[in-house]
Amino acid sequence: QAHAMTPHQGSGASQAVEDAWILASILAHPLTTKETIPAALKIYEEVRLPFANDVVRGSAASGRLCEYNEPESIVIQDFGKVDKVGESDAGLLWNVGHTMCDRWRWAWMTTIDGDQERALKLLESRVARK
Repeated sequence: QAHAMTPHQGSGASQAVEDAWILASILAHPLTTKETIPAALKIYEEVRLPFANDVVRGSAASGRLCEYNEPESIVIQDFGKVDKVGESDAGLLWNVGHTMCDRWRWAWMTTIDGDQERALKLLESRVARK
């Protein structure tokens, strides 16, 4: 099941473009015919939905962190009210920044090419010409 994309990773539009690319690749394949469209769409969903849902969850978690609604960031809500940030406070800020970097890791560690290749291989293995 798909969930709503929050704006906290700026990923909604890029996910839409990637989804369109994968869907177009599957639908344009010679094995996709009127009869095989249901199987082709199932493959699209199988390949893209888990990744998209991971991005949705990561974006929501980033939002909670940036809005100080997660345990690791809740302590720094009052930084604007203090005159000096202490050493332990700086460590908390570093942890929040490190957590944000971890949550963005998918953006520079994944490529659309892998999903496209996987989708087309699934199509070729499941929808063989007779």
